[in-house]
Amino acid sequence: MLNQLSFKNGMLTGRQCAASIAENLRVFWQTAAEAGISRTEIERQAGKTADAFSDARYEEIRGMAKGAGVSFKELLAYNLFQPQVLPEGCTVFWAAGKASSTGATILGKNSDKGGDEGFTGKNCHNLHEINVVSYFENEDGSHIIGVSAAGTTGLKMGLNSYGVAAATNFGYSAKVKKMTLSVEAKFAGDRAQIARDALAKKTALEAAQYTAARLMERPMASSGMFEFADADSVYVVENVYEYVAVQKVVDAVDSRSNYFVTLGHLNEPGNASCYCRYHRSQKLLAKVDGHVTVEDLKNISMDHHDGTGSVGICRHTEGLDSSTQSSVVIELNRERPEQSRIHVALGKPCNAWRYEDGHTVITMDMKREEIPEAFLQGEPYKKYGTADPLLQ
Repeated sequence: MLNQLSFKNGMLTGRQCAASIAENLRVFWQTAAEAGISRTEIERQAGKTADAFSDARYEEIRGMAKGAGVSFKELLAYNLFQPQVLPEGCTVFWAAGKASSTGATILGKNSDKGGDEGFTGKNCHNLHEINVVSYFENEDGSHIIGVSAAGTTGLKMGLNSYGVAAATNFGYSAKVKKMTLSVEAKFAGDRAQIARDALAKKTALEAAQYTAARLMERPMASSGMFEFADADSVYVVENVYEYVAVQKVVDAVDSRSNYFVTLGHLNEPGNASCYCRYHRSQKLLAKVDGHVTVEDLKNISMDHHDGTGSVGICRHTEGLDSSTQSSVVIELNRERPEQSRIHVALGKPCNAWRYEDGHTVITMDMKREEIPEAFLQGEPYKKYGTADPLLQ
């Protein structure tokens, strides 16, 4: 039954954003080629590691490929290797519980894409994946709405109908860089998929517990962190190989960039952007602590403290190692979780939030067919994915 539901989820998603999936596959193979990684080698490794996927995820990818009319073999390889070939940056910022103007948690995230130039190739900043709004049904009848790269089963950031939100960050750690990992270990940890799986849980605590236990059993090769929020609190799960740490934030503002806080001693030294974005977001949140609004978090997501460079939260200068691709602000509702809302901007937030067709608001009692089709297809991203929409 679960596999049938997964195939159906994949089919519907594949049909809705077929053109965006095809474009993301093109970007994936081109970026891999820029990094000197052959298609033959990727497909060979994909065949060796596909058994790391659950049956349900395998079926969802198969359904998505069928719905989009693309090669299942290629889409499987994309889902296996996408986190390594196209790594993600990101800044997450929030007001937990009474720190917000409503007394319930508000959480925002900017999803940045790009990464290690030595791995992805010198032209990677020109190669970015189309972001779409995703709708996933769970076996118990609940559902998840969030933002994904078209063609992937994971989730950059999102919300379930129980009123639990999730976001993720890549983390720069010197420890992982020094380790030699097996193929199986290197591709074991997919943050986006773990975040989605965790949103099958009914509380933020359960989502954090699930994630911490999963990471202790099989840690991520690329270090990083998760944020799980409910109306009262936010749990931050940080993971650097065999290290797993959890922090609970209650009635306070806080943030994460690609900079570890609880596991701060494992940060990669000299990564100025991660350090600066963390402290910049902390400074902006401190100014509105105790009465944080949705508009405050949108403004943080559009922040250009130093133009569009390494300190500001919204990033898209030519030559930077990553560029902001989409943004969300999630309002959690304590009494009526199904009325929790996710504000989504696809593309550069400094433009997408300002233009009516660049953003939308979705409540968790909406059905898939009630979500604007353009956002399921990724059309706003195609318009606002560049710094200047007038160039489109």
